[in-house]
Parts: sequence; C-alpha cells; structure tokens
Amino acid sequence: MKNKIRILLFSFICLSVMTLKAQDGYTYTFQHNGAYSFTVQAVPNASANTFAPLVQSYGFTIIVPDGVTIDTGSTTSLGGGASATFFDGTNVGMPSIDGYLVTETLGSPATYPAPSNGTNTNVYTFTVNGSPTSGTMYILENNSALATAVTPLKSYKQADMVDDGSTTFVNVVDPNASAVSGMSTFDFNTLSVEEQNELSAVSLYPNPASDIVKIQVPDGIEDIEIEVFDNAGKQITMQLSQDNTIDVSNIASGLYLINIISNDIKTTKKLIVK
Repeated sequence: MKNKIRILLFSFICLSVMTLKAQDGYTYTFQHNGAYSFTVQAVPNASANTFAPLVQSYGFTIIVPDGVTIDTGSTTSLGGGASATFFDGTNVGMPSIDGYLVTETLGSPATYPAPSNGTNTNVYTFTVNGSPTSGTMYILENNSALATAVTPLKSYKQADMVDDGSTTFVNVVDPNASAVSGMSTFDFNTLSVEEQNELSAVSLYPNPASDIVKIQVPDGIEDIEIEVFDNAGKQITMQLSQDNTIDVSNIASGLYLINIISNDIKTTKKLIVK
C-alpha cells in the first residue's frame, strides 16, 4: 500500500512539473506607438520561471484590410533581418483582407527577460501606409479558420526556456490556441479624418537633422506636446522648448517617430537623425 502511495505521489509530482513547464511560452500583442506606428511584442505566459530564454526564430501573420499596406522599408525587428511576405486575401478565399507573414531567423539567439518578470519584448515595429480610417488590423490567431487551413501562417517562436545546461530550441507558441493576448486587434476608425487633418500641416525642419529641429505648426495650434520613439518602439525622453524646438544632438543616428499632440489630437511625423 505504501509503495502504491509513493508511486502515486511520484506520478503527481511529475505531472505537476510537466504542467508547469507546459505553461511556459509566449503570445503576441500589438503596442500602438501613436498614429500609424505599431510594434508586435512577445508576451510571456504567467510563470515563475527565472531563466532568461534564448530565442532563435519567430513568425506571425498581420492581417490588414484589403488594399492597406505596411511600409516594409522602414521596419525594425528583433534581429534586424525580418522579412514580411505579402499575400492577397483573394488567394486564400478572403477578398476583404490582405496579409503579411513576418518571419525572422536570428544570426545569434536573442535573450529575453525571464518569464517571471512579466516583461513584453519588442519583436517587430512597422508603420501602416496611407492613413486608413476604416477597417481592422489584427494578428492572426492560430486557432482561426484561416490559420488552420493555411498552417504556414501560424505564429511560432523557437526558443530555449529550460535551464538544464543544454540549448534546445523548441516552439513555445501554442499552435492550437489563439496565441494572442492584450491588444491583438486595432480599429482604424479610431483614427478619424478630422483628427488627422487638424494637425496634417505640422512639419519638422530640418529633416534630416543633427542638432536643433523646429516643429512648425499651423496658425491656431498652441500648447503642443511631443512623444519621441526610436524605430524599435522605445520612448525617448526629450524636452520641447518654448519656441517648439528639440535638440537631437545627443541621440543616436537613425529613424525616429515624433508624436505631436494638441488638445488630445495627435499626428505622427518621421524624423531622420544623422
């Protein structure tokens, strides 16, 4: 009898450990950087795992309304080499949508924060072209009809999440669940034409720039605020002077997104720092 209890107890412990390990993994979500700039982030499942995972590759599919495109020339990614393969929704029996399959195999594995930290990791930052004001963009769910029918569109992430002294990369995104969380959809109706038009005449001069940049606003626009993001979606602290200038001499060269805000209305401009 005691042996049976020991066996049952041992089996229960093993099952519990396996269940805990099975909980480790990731889903994907959007971060809205303002206007038409977005970042896809990796979200760790709730876990007590204190091991910092190594990520070798990943993939997911971004669905956009028919005719809407992504500015693939200005994107940034985790390893700097992501590819975005466009497909016409008509070819998959869904003429009202188009999509991009985003994949990347990293030259050197990237280290994520330990899942126990509960920290999202920026994976892919992009801008939507054409300033659409209708339709919905979303990350394709793995258990959707489209992903089930066209399995290469499913999200995945090859990573080592087990602290066992060896490096073994396995898929840590559930292929049979939604594999998304948080804000996985975005409705372009929230970016109304009226809001965009009121600040559409804002400009940055000079651009490209290496020191002082003047934010030129139309007559009648006062008391603006700014938010500055690098091309990886990280917010940069920057002071706006009383004459609407910013000093970029102390930040790295590259592409930045400047949100200009007035009376809860926002527009986004690109700035190149050289």
